[in-house]
Formats: sequence, structure tokens, C-alpha cells
Amino acid sequence: MMFSPQPLTSVNCEFFKKTKTEGGKIMGHKKKIKILGSLALIFLVAMLLFNSGTGSFWRFEFNESNQSEGKVTYDPERVGEGGIELGESFGISLSLIGMENNKSLSKFLNHGENLSGYFSVSNQMHDAYDYLVFCLLDYRQVPFTFDNESGQILHKIRLEPYEEGSYPFELAGIEEGGHDFEIVVIFRPYEHSLNKSFRSLTQGGHLGSMKRNIFVGNYSNLPAVNYTNMSAIACCSCPLEYPPGEEPFLTKEPCSARPWLTEDVEPGELLNYTINTGANEVPVTFAMMVLLDYEPIPINVNGTELVIFGKFEPGEKVAIPASLIVPEEKGVHELQVLWFPVPYKRLETSPGVRVRIEQWPWSVSSVRVGLNVT
Repeated sequence: MMFSPQPLTSVNCEFFKKTKTEGGKIMGHKKKIKILGSLALIFLVAMLLFNSGTGSFWRFEFNESNQSEGKVTYDPERVGEGGIELGESFGISLSLIGMENNKSLSKFLNHGENLSGYFSVSNQMHDAYDYLVFCLLDYRQVPFTFDNESGQILHKIRLEPYEEGSYPFELAGIEEGGHDFEIVVIFRPYEHSLNKSFRSLTQGGHLGSMKRNIFVGNYSNLPAVNYTNMSAIACCSCPLEYPPGEEPFLTKEPCSARPWLTEDVEPGELLNYTINTGANEVPVTFAMMVLLDYEPIPINVNGTELVIFGKFEPGEKVAIPASLIVPEEKGVHELQVLWFPVPYKRLETSPGVRVRIEQWPWSVSSVRVGLNVT
């Protein structure tokens, strides 16, 4: 299954493996495999792997004594065998405490109860890398305790080659009612290279997230969404054949096919750009957020809202004018737009039984634009 849009020269697939510990926690990790070539090659390689009979590529080990530490060990000689090129691949999993069914996408809390669990990140690569973790409650970044560090919004972790870390987290002070909760991880967040190949790879593939519906107190409904009229804030419509759909595509000019990857800018400069987005074959609903150095900013300098809730009919595609004030600090700053599908929609009909969602169900990111302040 494809996780996020990538250049037309490649296809991305995911293979999932889940391990249930004796304590009843399900720890999952996701292997995101970049396969060059055609779908026929994907099928051929898959057959070779599943029939090789030489065992798993990796093994997950969980420390039952404290329920908070885990690691994955890999056979580096086998990672990439059969002609598969993993490229930049990582996996994530989420386990909430007090869930009788860990496959459930809903969590019910009593008044005053904290949301807690374990979030795992697996670095399925030959090199060590940094990851940035934050959580959203109702599409707002909120401080939470992560790996016993409290009071922060952004949490940085570093994983060695083929290492997985399992980190306890806790979110306090959730008000009564229904909420959307999402924990987000960004890959290589502080790599500020202006190399265009690196920048292109940040489209979609450098973001992972896990979403849950949370209900506090005697509530079982989610808030109604007040959708923004996207045509009212767009400068123009894009042609039906315009490629981007169900994702944000950043350009300098409306409906341009040329991605905006980097730009040299001056401190304090007013910088204009365009967010192109829309729907393909099915209607979509979404929440959209602009991050500058991983903190939300309004889509326009004259605005105040940090998130926009929108919807599109099939084939509707628009160009949305956007702007920001360039930071004063010199160096490379990171700009990206996040797209969260189906906000405030029940994710399951009963514990473990998922609702059918026609649109692409995973959160995605635009390219991370490198703004070089000189």
C-alpha cells in the first residue's frame, strides 16, 4: 500500500509486521520499501522474499520488566536483498495503556484521566538518524511528557542503524468531550541541506503519524467541523489534469508544475508562495497546517488561524495564496505544510472494526522547503 506520493520513477509499498508481547501490548513496526521499476517487479521480488525460507529480516525485543524499552535487531546483510533498495525507511507504532483491544482506534477516558502509552520508532537504515516527535490534540501542538521529559512540545530522538526505541508518553489536561489525537514524527528534521534531491525526498516520505479518537467523560461524539470555503481563499482553480490531489504541493506560481524546493531570502522579508491542493476521484475533507521550523504559523501574514478545515468535491483543485515573514536568524529554516485527512470522523464502528474511508487515510506533508536566510 502506498504511504505517500513520490516521484513517478518509483513506487512505495509498506509491509507490516506485528508482535504481541506476553504483557498484552501489541508493538508494530512498518517497513516502507522503495521499489524501482514496475508493479510486476514488485510482485516478483515479494515472491522471492516470502519463499526464501531463511527467516525474518529483523526481530523485535521488548523489555517486560519495565514495559518501556524495546529494540529491533536486524541482519544488515539481508536488508536490501533480492534487489530491493530500502532508501530512507522508518517505522512507527503506537500502544495506549488501558486498551483491551490494542487494534482499536478509539480511547475512552474518565474525567481527569491522562492519556498515556508507548510510541515506537524504528530506524530501518544503515545509518543513524534524528527524529522529531510532537503530538496534536484537536490539530493544535500541545506540550506532553515523552521519554520522561515533560513540558516540551517538540522532542528529539536519535536512533542508531537498525535500532528501535519504545518511548513512554503522557498527555494531561484533556477536556471533556470528543477529540482527535495524533502523534507525529518527522525524519531528519535538522538536516538543512539545500540539495534539491534531498528536498524532493521530503515530500511525504519524511513524515509518519498515528491517529486516535479520544473521548473524555460521558461523551461518544466528535465535534462538528466548520469548513472553510476553499474557493473563497483560493486565487484560482487549477486544471483537472493538474497532478497534485489530497496533498499540499508548494510552488511559487499558482498551478505551476515546478516544485518549490529552496530559496535565498533576506531577514524580515515578506515571502509569497502558493499552496496547490484539491481532490482526485472522491470528495475529501482535511485539516491543513503550515509549519515553520516545526511550529505552526498562519497561512497568510494577515491571518490568525493556525489550522484550516476544508473540503473538496471530486476533481476540484485550487491554488491558495500564502505568505510569511522570513525569520531574522540567519541560516536555513524549514517550511512545510501538513495535510490531515478526515478530521473529526469516527475511525471505527466498534473496537477494532475500522470505518471505510474512501479518500487517502494517512496524513502527508509537502516538500520541506529550505529557506536560506542570508
